[in-house]
Amino acid sequence: ILVVVAIVFGIIDSRIIEVPQLLDAISRASITGVAAAGMTFAICAGGFDLSVGSILSLIACILAMNMAEGMNPWLVMFIGIVVGCICGIINGLIITKLKIQTFVATLATQMAFAGVALVYTKAVAKNIPLKYGATIRYLYSGKLLGIIPMPAVILVVIFAISYWVYKQTPFGVKVRAIGSNETAARATGIKVDRITILVFIVTGVTAALSAILQVAKLSVGDPNVGTGWEINPITAVILGGTPLSGGKGNIWGTLIGAILVEFVKMGLNILGVGEAGQKLAIAIVLIFALTISGIKLITQREAS
Repeated sequence: ILVVVAIVFGIIDSRIIEVPQLLDAISRASITGVAAAGMTFAICAGGFDLSVGSILSLIACILAMNMAEGMNPWLVMFIGIVVGCICGIINGLIITKLKIQTFVATLATQMAFAGVALVYTKAVAKNIPLKYGATIRYLYSGKLLGIIPMPAVILVVIFAISYWVYKQTPFGVKVRAIGSNETAARATGIKVDRITILVFIVTGVTAALSAILQVAKLSVGDPNVGTGWEINPITAVILGGTPLSGGKGNIWGTLIGAILVEFVKMGLNILGVGEAGQKLAIAIVLIFALTISGIKLITQREAS
């Protein structure tokens, strides 16, 4: 789909597929893509996390508020990751210990984390002064060896780690087992509750990393920046070929899905298409991808 979209855009306007534009699309995809890497594990395990947008807002505000006061940026980023981990633990405990469905639990924490962000900032966005924000801005605007954008480097590293964890570790195997059949997973001795909590820690931490990139890009912490944003990583995962039914995931497919979403937005923006048209285009691409996935599933069932 990405290749087809690139060809269509290239025919309409060759500027869209020039190398600088492609690198820009990858940089833009980093914010969604990093969170989507974690979301892949959640969906593979048979659930998803609706609170990642609020986690992004909360941590973006923590980063901006503290760096604006002169706190060491590396310390603040570490604190942000710890907060993301805590948010993930809260989600995991609510789901496993209170036996609340993933949708309801993360919908509730979505509102809770968003409320905390608003209270923490008094509903006012906070800018990072130039003298304090240079370090974190480099993570988005800097270039490795003067050529490769740092967001692209971070994106590839995160997905390489995610792929290794998914394919080569017992954690990845257990996540797939839980998503395929939770009852059978319990019967084989897998500690389902523990793995579920770890999965939501992963989504919390990757949302925190996305928040760091968001602040690095805009140099501002806005308590409303993550409102509705959670649909982006979920869309990237679905476009990447990970079924909502769980049991299997496509890590590199998620990366391509994230790049596809941003590439479509960027291309339409260059062509002068507004936000409403961009959302419609993404919806059409998503429906097309789901249709292909559905046809493939039906074909596989008939073959077996």
